[in-house]
Amino acid sequence: MSSSEGQWPRTHVRAIRTVTKADAVYEEVRRLIVEGELEPGSTLNQEVLAAELGLSVTPLREALRGLEAEGLLQTSAHRTITVAPLTLSEVEDLYAVRLQLDPWAAGLAARNASDDALARVAILAAATLEAAPGEALGSNREFHRAVYAAAGNEVLTKTLDQLWTQTDRYRFILLRDHHDAQEAAMEHLEITRALEARDRARAAKLTKEHVERALALIRQVAGG
Repeated sequence: MSSSEGQWPRTHVRAIRTVTKADAVYEEVRRLIVEGELEPGSTLNQEVLAAELGLSVTPLREALRGLEAEGLLQTSAHRTITVAPLTLSEVEDLYAVRLQLDPWAAGLAARNASDDALARVAILAAATLEAAPGEALGSNREFHRAVYAAAGNEVLTKTLDQLWTQTDRYRFILLRDHHDAQEAAMEHLEITRALEARDRARAAKLTKEHVERALALIRQVAGG
């Protein structure tokens, strides 16, 4: 996946008007990165971006530090801030870990989840099936987050949530270019049925296949 050079902003942004500006600007700039409006490899002009968002540079800099820690931004020795490139090697590494942890989490959820937790998983699985195109990324994440939480291991949940954060940009490409949401949603329903049956082996197997298919599609996009 190649990066593109250039100065930003060059596209539309949503002005920030909220009491909690530090959190709001973080979410907005993150959205711009994930959805590709801030292009991989592009350079950020903090003053221009702050003006576009309707705020001062101070809360923006705080948000940019958080996004750098998340791996979405990079700062050079000359203090130039750029959007991190998309690379196949990064996604291979991220999904290698997910292929170990996601099935384990599903197996734990089949064993440990309360009835209320499984009811929430089922509601979110149905929501992914009905989600509008612009809502698919968020509803997909909420489903998986509910499965992780149902596993009952806080360290595992936090680790997987961070991996999801780092792979959001790649999943957005799948949803945008491959319209993958419906097939993924059907797989969510199958995983939910296995969880409700308390079938640990099947829940883990279906989850592993679900993650493998997403990785295969990303490879297809990268190779295209």
